[in-house]
Amino acid sequence: MAAPEAEARVLRSQSDIVRLFEEGPRAVFEFLSENGLVASEMLCDKCMPIDALPEEGEIQEMRTIVRNGEVGWQLSIKQLLILTWCWCYDLSLEAAAVSANCSVPAATTQYSQCRRVCFAALDDREACPEAGLMGGEGHLIQIDECSVKARRKIAANGRGRLGPGDRQEPHRGNADEQAEVADNAAMAQEDVAHENVEDTAIDEAENAEDNNRAEGWVFGICWWRSQEEKLRGISNKTRFFAVRDRTAATLLNLIQNHVAPGSQIWSDCWRSYSRIAQLPEQYIHHTVNHSEHFTNPVSGVNTNAIEAAWSRLRHKIVRTKRGVGKELRFHLAELWWKSLQRVPVAGRNQRNKTKTHPHIFMNFLNLISRTYPL
Repeated sequence: MAAPEAEARVLRSQSDIVRLFEEGPRAVFEFLSENGLVASEMLCDKCMPIDALPEEGEIQEMRTIVRNGEVGWQLSIKQLLILTWCWCYDLSLEAAAVSANCSVPAATTQYSQCRRVCFAALDDREACPEAGLMGGEGHLIQIDECSVKARRKIAANGRGRLGPGDRQEPHRGNADEQAEVADNAAMAQEDVAHENVEDTAIDEAENAEDNNRAEGWVFGICWWRSQEEKLRGISNKTRFFAVRDRTAATLLNLIQNHVAPGSQIWSDCWRSYSRIAQLPEQYIHHTVNHSEHFTNPVSGVNTNAIEAAWSRLRHKIVRTKRGVGKELRFHLAELWWKSLQRVPVAGRNQRNKTKTHPHIFMNFLNLISRTYPL
């Protein structure tokens, strides 16, 4: 009779990580190799052979390194795992640095690397099926865009100076005025983009600087779920994308890349959305005029789900992260992946309430192994 296979080890807390390292280097190596984070066989001559693992006392928690004349810190595997666990549960950088016994800049770097894993996974549907198309026939998608630029400077009165996105007037007004303003803005942005394409004399350094320019607009796609689906544990799924403009070329391309054909799409009357129904994916497009109603009184069309997502995003990005600048797209990818790690709260009077998945840390390690296979 064959012996039963041993259950895979699951780390649920920082204490579990500490106990893993207390068992010795071989237990650490087995855990990392079983989860696809290190190769099970080390073939490189410069790598440490399996039969020559250091003793427990020889593992350095942190050691100083020198690069380009500057002194920095190289974290141990234990510290990296603890920082990753802290990122999964949204601990502050200061708390994470204390838990991992490292500096705040070191914790900041590791948090940034975790966000980049989410960003890479969002573009790799083969390795990350969660990043597949949203919606489909019979399913509802809500879309919208907003500015998340934070205040630039703190003035003497403590209120600060608003950025261009903060001064942006909401696209309200009657339908004709709304369409005219949106059309003029879209045409102006498309003209600028067209001129940039035709200008072949731009220096490569200027191109690189432009590519690193911080985006201030965010486009959101929300896959709305019915109350019956939510009761079965299927919640809304939302994705955010940093964009430099709100032209039809930009927004329609994102819709085609992330929304399944035949989906029903609800939006406001922003001019760039006017050609959604004409796309080859055969979307069913309905709109609501926010200058008159928040919900269309005849058809019931609204953007309430994506508007609720904006509220949470503004708190996370603008107020907490102060805009995050050039890191915006990576923070948005983090919000997308963590939204998938929410599970319904069981019990009476807990409708629509969710909590973090108890295995979110292990799920993220699995995401790393899928996104960056050995």
